[in-house]
Amino acid sequence: MSFWSKEYKITRILIIITLLLFLLNVPGKEFVWVDYPHNIEYDEDTNTLDFSTLTLKQKIAQMLILYAKEDNIPRFQNMFIGGVYLDARETKEDFIDDVNKFQKNAIIPFFISVDMEGCINPFENFYLVPTFREIESDEKAYQIGSEVGSFLQGVGVTMNFAPVIDLEDKIFNCRNFEGTPEEIAQRANSYLNGLQEQGVMAVAKHYPGKTLANNDPHLEITSAIITEDDLIPFQEVMQNNVSAVMVSHLIVEGMVNSENKPAVLSQKVINDLKEGYDGLIITDEIGMLGLATYYSSAYVNQLFTDLYNSGSNMILNFDRNPLNILHLINAVEEAVKKGELSEDKIDYSVRKILEAKGINIIN
Repeated sequence: MSFWSKEYKITRILIIITLLLFLLNVPGKEFVWVDYPHNIEYDEDTNTLDFSTLTLKQKIAQMLILYAKEDNIPRFQNMFIGGVYLDARETKEDFIDDVNKFQKNAIIPFFISVDMEGCINPFENFYLVPTFREIESDEKAYQIGSEVGSFLQGVGVTMNFAPVIDLEDKIFNCRNFEGTPEEIAQRANSYLNGLQEQGVMAVAKHYPGKTLANNDPHLEITSAIITEDDLIPFQEVMQNNVSAVMVSHLIVEGMVNSENKPAVLSQKVINDLKEGYDGLIITDEIGMLGLATYYSSAYVNQLFTDLYNSGSNMILNFDRNPLNILHLINAVEEAVKKGELSEDKIDYSVRKILEAKGINIIN
């Protein structure tokens, strides 16, 4: 009897182990536990954060904008992630509900970001607006910007990845304004004025231009020659205090030279951009094949290090798997410890992010 009892116990343990292994490998069910960050000293009454209490991992995480998957809400809150990106929801109420879930127990607010361009519209089930291609005057651009800003502010969005100010859109044929470089710049400024007056941050994209003019960087490595005309809209919106600029994955030469690497990886491109601009600099989504295939999978840690080293303030990453996000954070932390990346550079970006969120910083 004792033999069979022992065998039964062993069998039961093996069954439990098998079930656990199965659950851990169910797609979309990644079991990642992140402890609540008790170390962070934030006074909600005065909206003041003691910067010196942040760990290196938490600062690295604050520089990320991640895909807003509901399963990850407590993980992202505890990781101290900087922002989330929301795509389409069935109803306006669903969208507001998800935003509230992310913000409710966050130590400090997330940036809540969307792609609301008209052509790309996460609210198309219940709110329609013209595409940029259909906006034919500065007055209309301001009106649409103001209306969109009011709507986004009402559903809890704080950052819109718009306007698109590439001179051409040969891929989607609807994402850009039409006209001369000067006309496009004027329409973009009118739109962002309307948007930002409603309390929503505008993100001009995709610096330095030509991102929609040739092959699709979502699908492949792409290159372009940048002209003076390409830069005119960016120069104008930066002078008009656009909240942020998004940098593309194109390999560029001409008036902007990324030195045979994607622009988003080029310290030269980012540093030159910063010389005439003090807003946030955000990468285009790093899972796009125009960037992801630039490195082999064996060098993904180098990709993460190079992205943080480039000088961009925030990294846009739509990877749904929290294990991969933790891997990114750990890889960048290790690069700092090895002296491959300056923690001062990370501190600079995190302070800019917190200031953009209206947080008072001490130490």
